[in-house]
Amino acid sequence: MKRITTLCLLSGFLGSLSAQEVYISPVPQSVDWSKEAFNKPAAMKLIGDSQADTDAVDLLKNNLEFWKKGLKLYIGERGDRTIKPFEKMIPQKKEGYYLKIDNDGIVVAGNDNAGTYYGVQTLLQIMKNDSFNCVSISDYPDVEERGVVEGFYGNPWSHKDRLRQFDFYGKNKMNVYIYGPKDDPYHREHWRDAYPADMADKIRELAAAAARNKVSFVWAMHPGNDIKWTEEDRKHSVEKLEKMYSLGVRSFAIFFDDIFGKEQSRAECQAEYMNYLQKEFVEKHDDVSPLIICPTEYNKGWAGKTYLPTLGDKLDKDIHIMWTGNTVVDMIDKVDMEWINGQIDRKAYIWLNYPVNDFCIDHLLMGPTYGNEKTIAPMVSGFVSNPMEYAEASKLSLYSIADYTWNMEQYDEYKSWEYALGYIMKNHKDAFKVFCEHNVDLGPNGHGLRRDGESASFRRLSEKFEGDNAYVYNAGLLAQIKAEFDKMVSSADELLSDKSEPELTAEITPWVKVMKYIGMRGQLVVQMYEDLELKDEKSFISNYEKHVSLEREQKNVLSRDFEGSIKKPNPSVASYAVSPFIGNSMKYLVRTYKQNHTYRTDIFPTEVLESGRYYIKCNGMWLTNENANADRIGDYPVWKEEADVINPQRQEWIVSVEPSGRYKIANAQDGRFITGNGTFRTSKEEKYDSRKHSFDILKADGKYAVKTSQEAGGYVVVPAKSRLGLKAVGKLESRLYMFEFIPTDSVVTK
Repeated sequence: MKRITTLCLLSGFLGSLSAQEVYISPVPQSVDWSKEAFNKPAAMKLIGDSQADTDAVDLLKNNLEFWKKGLKLYIGERGDRTIKPFEKMIPQKKEGYYLKIDNDGIVVAGNDNAGTYYGVQTLLQIMKNDSFNCVSISDYPDVEERGVVEGFYGNPWSHKDRLRQFDFYGKNKMNVYIYGPKDDPYHREHWRDAYPADMADKIRELAAAAARNKVSFVWAMHPGNDIKWTEEDRKHSVEKLEKMYSLGVRSFAIFFDDIFGKEQSRAECQAEYMNYLQKEFVEKHDDVSPLIICPTEYNKGWAGKTYLPTLGDKLDKDIHIMWTGNTVVDMIDKVDMEWINGQIDRKAYIWLNYPVNDFCIDHLLMGPTYGNEKTIAPMVSGFVSNPMEYAEASKLSLYSIADYTWNMEQYDEYKSWEYALGYIMKNHKDAFKVFCEHNVDLGPNGHGLRRDGESASFRRLSEKFEGDNAYVYNAGLLAQIKAEFDKMVSSADELLSDKSEPELTAEITPWVKVMKYIGMRGQLVVQMYEDLELKDEKSFISNYEKHVSLEREQKNVLSRDFEGSIKKPNPSVASYAVSPFIGNSMKYLVRTYKQNHTYRTDIFPTEVLESGRYYIKCNGMWLTNENANADRIGDYPVWKEEADVINPQRQEWIVSVEPSGRYKIANAQDGRFITGNGTFRTSKEEKYDSRKHSFDILKADGKYAVKTSQEAGGYVVVPAKSRLGLKAVGKLESRLYMFEFIPTDSVVTK
């Protein structure tokens, strides 16, 4: 049984830390706090620095001051003369360390260089306090390779993002970063070609920065789309890897994901190719780590009968094989691991597709990281998380991934999340927590993963209001609900004014703005209940118009709204409980008003189809945004026979009712709207104009007809070969009701 002092952890979780005990993250394997107090010394003397790991020593000297006299701080690795008296205390585990702090001195003793470095990181966490109890720590990681794979679709992280990530990984004892952004052409489309000089210099800088933080920079190559199983392409591959080696890269991965049905997806060919790279590249260097492969069948849902066993049998046993679980997006349990390890005859290397949001780009995933079983450490060879394209926001979950992979049995997802909030946003933790609580669930998505606990406090109130009262006026409940909306608005204002974390604030600002709009709309909803109760028609209509205006402004907020951005989502916040409450309340309020009042009822739109997210089908075909790119012009939606399981948002459409009663239809992947010509916009100057680009939608016999506005010609939209067409008709006939609008939340997997 792993031993750790729980009093320290519990006291930190409940409120302010004890003055003598410090919360340490990742949670160590063994911590013994004594009753003896330790006051941070005015002067310390460093001993052993000439032999100890240079990165660990540099880290110490950059954060603490040392003199020729003072309390002695001993540092070094197993075998160093300085720490020989303490060798029996050092865990004989890779990256393990022993740390002792008492009034006789401080010892940081690593089992290896990384262990010493991690011991220093723990020491620096503790010594942020001026006083604490003396302590003895014996520590090491459960999982050998722990970290991140930048493998999402969308805007890749910036160079600055990655440098900041490496510093974060070092502090949190993560030791792997896999570079594989789908939209780097030299990773994928132009994998044979060398990086241009400026990009090569950045790779060199990244590899060096990673190494300083004890992070293995793994450069991934994705040749799967067009590689030929020839000697020529095998040599091209080795040449590319050698070029990356010359830039300081010492770890490599080869990706064959998302290439189903191609010649390149054959297991025996992939194994032969990987073994060639192992022999002709890896084994010719004494400092290159074992290769990693992302297979084509990287989850159980896509696994056939022969691919994985063939790959496992023929692939060199030193090569790691990546795995995402039962599906593309899944949490990992023991049964999963038993199945896959038996298939590939080795321990799988986990690629966790969380908190990645490239398939639900309008959501930020800011809730606790939970669902991975806590007994699988001996069954994995590595565990990396695929994050969001929002590098700073991803740190909230990555903090917990570091905690989980270091010490699984002691991992507490809620406690880890609570501390991560303060770590990420120290000066505005409470406001940040409110924001994160409203950004938990993924919303309906093609992969079926959902997360519990979004807007929990609000949900308890709304469920009571909607259930016990069926939206009937209740002053006490409405006052409590309004307090929740007030908290959303005030927290948003606090975060928008923050200057302490500019990188994080810049990323989350669109979502924070949307949270404020939702909070303000909620305040108006509560006021409209009051207006109805008081029979104040003018106030009701005025607040309704304000609500419509705020909703319009909310829909105009875009993230990544810059030239060249691959995706420009309209942020979705509090979509699980708060937004449905507002929508349902507005329907109730408008319906009740119209039943009892006549003043200006003409301003209310008639809804044939509720605003929401839909798959649009016709004759069994799926309407698809084939070339998703927020800045692309001149193309159009197309019809596809198959559901898109890689990027399902290409087939998801956001349908929203306009004040006019007509509908805007925009793609969920990149936010581009369908124009009155059945295309996407044809020039960069073309902006959404509801007079030209909205549609009338009519329903009959369970299907829908779609017409352009009169300003756009009043045409009926019809399928025309592979795309949308327009048809001029005098009278709308039943045969033209041909479209299906299928709510995405009614389809778990396609």
